[in-house]
Amino acid sequence: MIIPAGSRSLPAPRAVGAWLLAPLRANEQPEPSRTRLGRLTPWIAVVAAVVTPFMAFDRSRVEGLGMGAAVAAAVAVSVTVALLGWQPLNAWRFAAAVAALWIIFGPAAEESVSVLPLALPLVLLIAGVAVLARHRRALGWAGWAWTVVLVLLGVTGEAAVLYLVVFTLLMLVVDARRQRTRARAEAASEREARLTREAESMVLEERARIARELHDVVAHHMSMVAVQAETAPYRLEGVPDPVREEFGSIARSARAALTDVRGILTVLRDVDADVERAPQPGLDGLEALVDSARAAGSQVELTVTGRRRPLSAALEIGGYRIVQESLANAARHAPGAVVAVAVAYRKRELEVVVTNGPPTSPVASPATGDGAPDEGGHGLAGMRERAHLLGGDVAAGPTPDGGFRVAATLPLKEGTA
Repeated sequence: MIIPAGSRSLPAPRAVGAWLLAPLRANEQPEPSRTRLGRLTPWIAVVAAVVTPFMAFDRSRVEGLGMGAAVAAAVAVSVTVALLGWQPLNAWRFAAAVAALWIIFGPAAEESVSVLPLALPLVLLIAGVAVLARHRRALGWAGWAWTVVLVLLGVTGEAAVLYLVVFTLLMLVVDARRQRTRARAEAASEREARLTREAESMVLEERARIARELHDVVAHHMSMVAVQAETAPYRLEGVPDPVREEFGSIARSARAALTDVRGILTVLRDVDADVERAPQPGLDGLEALVDSARAAGSQVELTVTGRRRPLSAALEIGGYRIVQESLANAARHAPGAVVAVAVAYRKRELEVVVTNGPPTSPVASPATGDGAPDEGGHGLAGMRERAHLLGGDVAAGPTPDGGFRVAATLPLKEGTA
């Protein structure tokens, strides 16, 4: 028995009563149709409402009903069918009410032992299935219980058994399909939520990593400022006292700024991560990076164009990390492919392009099938986040030959050109 969740705390008789009364007093709108056929259902119902009354009228006359009863049956069928497209629950209510009144007050057919004319129980069963398809599960099965009672009272013999068997089978099929659809939707929703959480976690991890790298750079420069300011009065001869005090103030400010930077980093740092103590790499280490990739078995070609010059520490680290991550992705998702690394020093921007061909060896880790990194990994998200923080952007996607291309554009700050 499908009992509404809100009625489970009631005593058993009251819970069953609330469940049975739900289709009679519930005030709710049907769920919207998700298919094209479902969206056309209201208009199909209008056409059917025009056609079915004539069939219901003719069938009622064949069953021996009088003119008035035949017209009443035709009108009941027409109204029920017309309501099915928009309000399945109200259509079922109307058909059930007509069937109940017919059983109590209606004329009996002369040539049949059944009380209800043939068309009326048919539309009642169809409306019951529609309620289960478009409304709450408990509401649909409560309507099924009422429909079973009306059919047993209004139809006799083998016809009643046939009606109830077919009706129950249809209800079970619709219920199973709806439960499966709902389970798939919930699974898709959970998967989307999980991917969203993973993406947010990736962004936070990459930002923490960038913060650690920038901390090393800033700490180095601030330490140099503090040391130079503290030692200036001793290295320079004849420094006046006001200037000596100014150097001391600069040193204290540099030390305070360095302390603040370290405090902010403490909030971002992953306490479980190993602290990187090596100097942060830059673009001058690309040759060593490429040699390391070649030693690991990758076929890498490096091309550097433009006038090589020192850039800001953030740009140096950003460009290096993008090349490093791209080479790692190529080795992971396109083993055996030729990888071309192109770094261009332009007047206003640094351009980094890493392109790999299709894999020539079996791919051990999951990939998209075209040599593209899995979007669920950290690589592309980290590169995009890093470029975004530097004011640039990263375009990544498959190439026509089945490979993959990563193109990063990082704007140069004034004074670096």
